[in-house]
Amino acid sequence: MQQVQHARGWSFLPKLTLAVTVGLITAATGFQARATDVFTDPVGFITLTAQGTDSAPNANPSLTLYGLGMTQIPANRGAISGASSNAIVTTSTLTPGQFSFTADNNPAFFVEILDGANPGLFDDVTGNDATTIYTANQNAASISGATKYKVYPHWTIGTVFGPQNQTGLQGAGTAGAADNVQVFNPNTQAFVTYYYKTAGLGGTGWRSTTSTSINVTNVPLYVDQGMFIVRRGTGTVTNQLVGGVKLGNTLSVIVTNGLTFAGNVFAAGLPLGASGIYTGNPQTGLAGGGTAGAADNVQVWNPATQSYTTYYFKTAGLGGTGWRSTTSTSIDASTNTIPLGAPGLIVRRAGNPTFNWSMVAPY
Repeated sequence: MQQVQHARGWSFLPKLTLAVTVGLITAATGFQARATDVFTDPVGFITLTAQGTDSAPNANPSLTLYGLGMTQIPANRGAISGASSNAIVTTSTLTPGQFSFTADNNPAFFVEILDGANPGLFDDVTGNDATTIYTANQNAASISGATKYKVYPHWTIGTVFGPQNQTGLQGAGTAGAADNVQVFNPNTQAFVTYYYKTAGLGGTGWRSTTSTSINVTNVPLYVDQGMFIVRRGTGTVTNQLVGGVKLGNTLSVIVTNGLTFAGNVFAAGLPLGASGIYTGNPQTGLAGGGTAGAADNVQVWNPATQSYTTYYFKTAGLGGTGWRSTTSTSIDASTNTIPLGAPGLIVRRAGNPTFNWSMVAPY
């Protein structure tokens, strides 16, 4: 597959741990109407819990790896009649401008291609006219044979945590005193830090450490992207995320020679052995090895111990081959999961290229 640029600013090919409760996830249902079955996507909610510190506020922050695990309810879906460059021509009648950027120039929507050469491809929507959806990248070659699409609103800082911090993270006048939401950029291999500012110059509200005076409520949080909650307050904070259940495969970019926090986009735990992340070919999936140090790793955060469990695909040596953890190189770990509402930290070794993980739905 050919490499293109993903709208999030890192390479894409053709194209906090949490206590998590599943709530009322409704199976796809249909009803009879004039002898025609009409089906709707499953909807429901998950409850994500970020644990607090065991000591006084601001001392020894507690870390929770946080994944979204749900999409927002689709705003539009339909059939594709053609594509060229960064334009997807649909058979739908759209309201011109309905998928425009926000007033503060953030992408408000993204499109998913449901079938064709690369099902599960995501890209930011930059705008639309009456029939055509325009994307941030030139995807025509990557959506060969595609016939169906969905457009979703992005999750944002405001829609996930509340525009006035309704989730209840600890706010403060500075990022160093507040709870932080840290989002990792795999291109720069660095975190962007957000917090709820309650006092000081530059006003109050959601801010980043790069600018304490610009409101970042509408900054998108990508559904396949994990983040850290750095909790300085005591007590747990729960967050009920209401939305749609992600169906079908999802393409998520895994970068070369570095770290990717890959969020589990599905409303269930994602078993390693059925996830599609190991293909046997290091050009299209994780590289295996005789030891964890030689192989690419999948690390799953444990909030109770504040540490990672490290998994890898073992290809040689005593104890057999297959998915293993560093705690036991002889016990099969293929049914161990990246939990619902959590990401896996993917550690890609030097020399192994960027690839699209075709994340396989576990249901």
